[in-house]
Amino acid sequence: MTNIVREFHRHYYDAACSGNYGQGLHSQTLYHGIETHKCPLDLWIFQEILTEVQPGLVIELGTYLGGSTLFVAHQLQLHGRGMIVSIDNRELPRPSHNQIRYLTGLTTAPNIVEAVSESIATIGDQPVLVIHDADHRYDQVLADLETYSPFVTPGSYLIVEDTHVNGHPVLNGWGPGPFEAVQEFCKLNPEFQPDRSREKFFITYNPCGYLRRSLSEPASA
Repeated sequence: MTNIVREFHRHYYDAACSGNYGQGLHSQTLYHGIETHKCPLDLWIFQEILTEVQPGLVIELGTYLGGSTLFVAHQLQLHGRGMIVSIDNRELPRPSHNQIRYLTGLTTAPNIVEAVSESIATIGDQPVLVIHDADHRYDQVLADLETYSPFVTPGSYLIVEDTHVNGHPVLNGWGPGPFEAVQEFCKLNPEFQPDRSREKFFITYNPCGYLRRSLSEPASA
């Protein structure tokens, strides 16, 4: 990442966090009037991936107010197929849509994982895609990735959001988080590797976070 890109990234994000623009850029980035807390350039990448993969099921870890959930549902609706199952342990008002299913609970709770498995069983051999935007602490991110990565079909994606924290390049004092969890996860699961072509717009909240599962599993050592 060039210095000018890093500096703009930090400026963009710091303005969002400091509230220099009213409530901050995060809360002012709206989709159908709902906060999305996403970089718009990443949402554009999301729709490109959804169009290419054509998933029968998207699993979203971390719902919050549901802005990005509705965005994904609308993309699936345009494709004429697919559902999104979104998981969060908070009960908040959220948009309804016939292609959204909300689950309330911890991402790694057995009953939640079972409910997701049941949804997967209904789609046959259609692709499955996972988006992680839940608890950003290293241990929890790694646990989530290990839990949900088996659901990702070959050629599809495990998208890990907010890998830019802990100095990559924002929030230097965060401590180990999504970026570091991704590095460890990919060492242990080499069939998943960052697709850096998804960072073509330079500014992304998810550097090295667009993990594509290979079409063939790597040979055992």
